[in-house]
Amino acid sequence: MRIGIVGLPNVGKSTLFKALTNIQVDISNYPFCTINPNIGVTRVPDKRLEKIADIVKPEKIIPAVIEFVDIAGLVKGAHKGEGLGNQFLSHIYNVDAILLVLRCFKDAKITHVESEINPERDFNIIKEELYLKDLELANKPQIIICNTKGEKDNAVFEKCNMEIDFKLELEMSEMKKNELEELEIKSKIPDLIKLAYQTLELITFYTVKGGKELRASSLKQGETAPQAGRRIHGDFEEKFIRAEVVACKDFIKMGGWAGCREKGLLRTEGRDYIVRDNDILEFKI
Repeated sequence: MRIGIVGLPNVGKSTLFKALTNIQVDISNYPFCTINPNIGVTRVPDKRLEKIADIVKPEKIIPAVIEFVDIAGLVKGAHKGEGLGNQFLSHIYNVDAILLVLRCFKDAKITHVESEINPERDFNIIKEELYLKDLELANKPQIIICNTKGEKDNAVFEKCNMEIDFKLELEMSEMKKNELEELEIKSKIPDLIKLAYQTLELITFYTVKGGKELRASSLKQGETAPQAGRRIHGDFEEKFIRAEVVACKDFIKMGGWAGCREKGLLRTEGRDYIVRDNDILEFKI
């Protein structure tokens, strides 16, 4: 699943992208410095995956991920081609949801394309441009994030889902775990990733391949076991026969497959089975 980071120029989109994905991107203080969209993936925080790994002790662990796209800044008139608008808006067609970034901090050293800091105005500009370009774009699932600086002198926007200091998050992403603990600061990025997961209506299921590979995969709520199989391998959906299923909490409590079988917690499901969040699946093809 792919989320596009959208906003006006110089609101902190590339800074957030870098904090999310740890990919080196151009975050210069210059409008339209992001011409081609930067694409990166970030792992979904998952303590259950770690607990399963402690039991299975696999050679390889593959976490669930979300793909983020850093889309260059929109400006008023983008739907008519202003500021490379057509190119930028076309990138939004390829994302499943929009992470709309609004600048709420004041800093005379960082220019604003509309001169003054006004997140409500900026929000309306972006919504209007998306709507005028294509109603389908405007109706994509959205997360609204306000880029703040410190705790004071920030503009307020009531529709904001989260307030995050992007610059601080970037600095924290480059620190070691013990440094963060010493400073007693906590990142908001895991909460943002979880919010993105919820907005995309995703669940997580797990597979264990012969004790060698433990994989967490994302799946749309309401999808079936064969569709989950497709996430692992293209042939699994078509060749699906059945799946052995156990809840993650039971697997952890019983210490693995053997304990689950002994207690009758392992069940066999067919093609119509709707996968649940935290299921551990073993596909039979």
